[in-house]
Amino acid sequence: MDSLSIALLIVLGLYLLFKGIGFLSRLGIKQISSKELDQHKGVTLLDVRTDKEYKQGHIPGAIHIPLHEVGSRAKKIRKDKGIVVYCQSGNRSIWAIKRLMGMGFTNLYNLKDGYRGWKHHHP
Repeated sequence: MDSLSIALLIVLGLYLLFKGIGFLSRLGIKQISSKELDQHKGVTLLDVRTDKEYKQGHIPGAIHIPLHEVGSRAKKIRKDKGIVVYCQSGNRSIWAIKRLMGMGFTNLYNLKDGYRGWKHHHP
């Protein structure tokens, strides 16, 4: 096997590993689609994207707490309401949900495909 083939196999293996980790990290976390979100009234929307991403557009009514600040600022969010967490594509929000779960939040949902997916359904 030449070095290019080995390099390609390594890259493919790493890609599959990261995809697998992404899938495993979603286990146990409830997912909600943009369409389903439109039917849920009274939920708290939590945008965990960067300040720059938030300023470029966000779901109306969303609370903005960047991912790196979730641990310190989420204490202000009510735990008795459903919370839909989103980022740009639905991956960083998983990390935010895991952090919130560790803080005692229970009624959490990840927005499938994130803001990008929501924007696709709400042009």
